[in-house]
Amino acid sequence: MKKKKAGSNSPKHTSGHVVALLLIAVVFLFLLTKLPVMEWGGFTTKPIDFFSDIRVDESMLELPGDAVWHDAESDSLFAAQEQPADSVVEKSVTPGDSLTPPRAAVAAPARLDTSMVDAPPRKDGEVVLFEDFSPDGNGLSHLLTAMEQRATLGRPVRIAFLGDSFIEADIFTQDVRSQLQKQYGGCGVGYVSMHSDFPGFRRSVVQSGNGWEVHSVLKPREADWSLMPLQQQYFVPLEGARAQYRGTTRIERADSWTVSRFLFVARNDCSVDLKTGDGSWQSYAVTGSPDIQALEVEGKTNRFDVRTGAIAGFTAIGVWLDDTQGIAVDNISTRGYSGLSLVSIPAARCTQMEAIVPYDAIVLQYGLNVMTPEILHYESYARKMVAVINHLKACYPNTDIILMGVGDRSRKLNGSFTTMPAVLALSRAQRLAAKNAGVVFWDTFAAMGGLNGMADYVAQKQANKDYTHINHKGGRRLAGEFVKSLEYSLNRNGL
Repeated sequence: MKKKKAGSNSPKHTSGHVVALLLIAVVFLFLLTKLPVMEWGGFTTKPIDFFSDIRVDESMLELPGDAVWHDAESDSLFAAQEQPADSVVEKSVTPGDSLTPPRAAVAAPARLDTSMVDAPPRKDGEVVLFEDFSPDGNGLSHLLTAMEQRATLGRPVRIAFLGDSFIEADIFTQDVRSQLQKQYGGCGVGYVSMHSDFPGFRRSVVQSGNGWEVHSVLKPREADWSLMPLQQQYFVPLEGARAQYRGTTRIERADSWTVSRFLFVARNDCSVDLKTGDGSWQSYAVTGSPDIQALEVEGKTNRFDVRTGAIAGFTAIGVWLDDTQGIAVDNISTRGYSGLSLVSIPAARCTQMEAIVPYDAIVLQYGLNVMTPEILHYESYARKMVAVINHLKACYPNTDIILMGVGDRSRKLNGSFTTMPAVLALSRAQRLAAKNAGVVFWDTFAAMGGLNGMADYVAQKQANKDYTHINHKGGRRLAGEFVKSLEYSLNRNGL
């Protein structure tokens, strides 16, 4: 009688099972890469590519011209762009052109062809001019007029920068602000939200507090769009809601301010407590209204506190820490945002806010969150951005619009980091959007040095090693370029 071997009844495991599982996994991953790019609520999904870091696309390395950059739609769409901007003051010029002002200017070529590869880098002292595509060549008229009248304006000349993570935490804008305030007067950091998930990231103000429920464009279904202001977020106070803002000496002219404002919507009668400096709390009675209101405390201070508690029907927008004159620069940044849903902000809210904090110029800095290496055509985004700009022009008829092109971004090919071709394609589409909307364009890519500018920023420790985001040091460098561009226009107008 034969005895059974131990374990003879257990199931047999073969390598076939492992192979089958691997094949299923590979097929699943392959199907994921075939998912289309989709847009929803102002956001754009990014293609899934598990092999982007090891794939070498020879066509990208050569940066060819029409064969890669154009199709039938883009050829016709960009045809008008070959003409230079109408304004002599702001239009780009090529190296070697002579200008009456002391500084020469250079910007990226209009066409994206192989000549861009051989174009010399921008030299120190050269200025990337504002390209004015307005019909009458006066795309900066409101800002220039405000600058000319700033001594008698009765308020600071105010510029708002709307953007994404590129300018998050007041990077870039804090230095635009301090440089302009040093030249033209003013103090304070302008707009600050009621709550920040990373308050220490921003260096220009010391922010703290708690008890605020955040509603923003990043969760559009949870937001009441009738309340959505230009800041693309609002805050509902919970029990114990309070916020504190303190000045800092880390950024020049950010240590104090002379006017503290708190903007909100209070549908019912209520009271709000405010405190400045080391003073005591003061209670302010508020009459219920569906419109935006403001409480204002005058007097030089280095601290502002807000306390509301859980008030029914109350919505906080933010605080403004300003001077009564000079320059004010607001940083309005939203991480992971494309800027497209600005077309949906209520015009009535903008009108109400303009009566309290009017803007002489709004600068739009977007693009990082719609750009991917695989996509080289951004005509759809350009058309949608034209709609955004036209809506903002209708909401703020006394305000100039400046569209910033996307900054340089690198990816690794053959062991080195080089400019992502999508940067050139998107920047070109943004210039087209500015032209079609009749506003001013500023070429951030050129201001960063053109091709492989981001690699230089990283080498100088002025950008993160994601080769996408500048840091505070890099923001200071780029801010200097923007301010030089603005001063060029001011000098041309005798200001």
